[in-house]
Amino acid sequence: MAKEENKPLEYQRRLRDTKGVAQRLDLGYLKRPAILKVLRDRLIWVLLAVAVLASVPLVLGIGGSRRAVENGPLSEAHAIFEKRCEVCHTTSFGSVTDKACSQCHDGAAHPAKLVDTGHANAQVRCVQCHVEHRGKTRLAALNSANCTSCHRDIAAHSTGAHVKNVSAFEPEKHPEFRAITLPDARPLKLNHAAHMPAEPKTLRGMKLPMNCGDCHVTDKNSPTNQLMPVTFEQNCKSCHSRELEFDIYQVLGKSVPAPHTKDAKAIREIIAAAYQKKLAEDPGIVRRPLGNDLNAEPSAASWLNRVVGESERYLFNRKCGYCHQTGGEGLVQKVNRIQGRYVEAKPEGAPWLERGEFSHRAHRAVECESCHTQARKSTKTEEVLVPAMKSCFQCHGESGTSLDECAMCHLYHNRNLEKERDRRLRELIGRGVIDPGVRQGGQR
Repeated sequence: MAKEENKPLEYQRRLRDTKGVAQRLDLGYLKRPAILKVLRDRLIWVLLAVAVLASVPLVLGIGGSRRAVENGPLSEAHAIFEKRCEVCHTTSFGSVTDKACSQCHDGAAHPAKLVDTGHANAQVRCVQCHVEHRGKTRLAALNSANCTSCHRDIAAHSTGAHVKNVSAFEPEKHPEFRAITLPDARPLKLNHAAHMPAEPKTLRGMKLPMNCGDCHVTDKNSPTNQLMPVTFEQNCKSCHSRELEFDIYQVLGKSVPAPHTKDAKAIREIIAAAYQKKLAEDPGIVRRPLGNDLNAEPSAASWLNRVVGESERYLFNRKCGYCHQTGGEGLVQKVNRIQGRYVEAKPEGAPWLERGEFSHRAHRAVECESCHTQARKSTKTEEVLVPAMKSCFQCHGESGTSLDECAMCHLYHNRNLEKERDRRLRELIGRGVIDPGVRQGGQR
């Protein structure tokens, strides 16, 4: 018996049939509610109630709450479309397309200047840079990041471009103005230093030094106060009219200036007519010796030929050369009335800043010499007095204001090529889309 009691018990294997497993399950869980499902259902009803309550003020317009779902005010240029969304938003719930913009703004795309030959690798949509509904702002005043995102590595974003990389308007980050390396080849003899001496003095009745504004006058009708061309009649005649006097033998009795014109034939005719008139009024004048001669001319015809010929040579070879450069046989090299840089092949001239824009109106509170620092020392016409870039750094580049933005001096589009904007506005007014009494900016 003792041996049987010490015998180990036999292992009985667990039953794994379906019935055995089912006996271990608690079937009561089917009757108990699921906590997560209950919380989810209750949360849905709570959120739905909150949404309904929140919509009540919006529907009724209580406390100006409707503004939360309204679009923001348009920029100054588009204020006339404030209540006419469909003018720009041609598709419902869609962003403004480039086609909608080009209905009014049909100017050439970037680059703005015709001197640029580059082409962007990717087309940039208008709304990527010009973002509306941000208040009464100037839509064209863009952040520099819109420009430098491509121009910091121009070769990677364009083909055929001949401009240097620009990452900011700062030293070493923006190329120097090309204008300071371009010659001023206009055939004139202009000496700024002679007109602006360091010490005041009076010369031939003229009080010196002169002020910059005595000759360089801005165009009041220009939005940027562009400088008017310097002309003899307007700016030089009051002091230099005697440079046109031709009566070398002083037989006319009074100072007679020739007209300041490019028509040399007309000048010769006026000189001849003056002496013919004098001879008709005083026939005995031919008996008087001319200049240092001891004997008079043998005849009236000889006298007339001499005084006319000598006066013409005196005027064209000497007097005109006081201000103008002359070629062979005293021929005066002509200069057109131009604004900007003189280019012989371009009668209309060329802008000094090929890619930039400058406004004298915006700088009217600044003394001319604070930028044109070399004016008083300049003795030759070919000395270019366009300020270097360092002159601009006093106010631009690190001010932390819009004065530092690329858009202050550069155009993205060439607005001079726009043709349809005025027509499009007239059409919108005719259709009643725009109130004719509303001006740009939204004011009557």
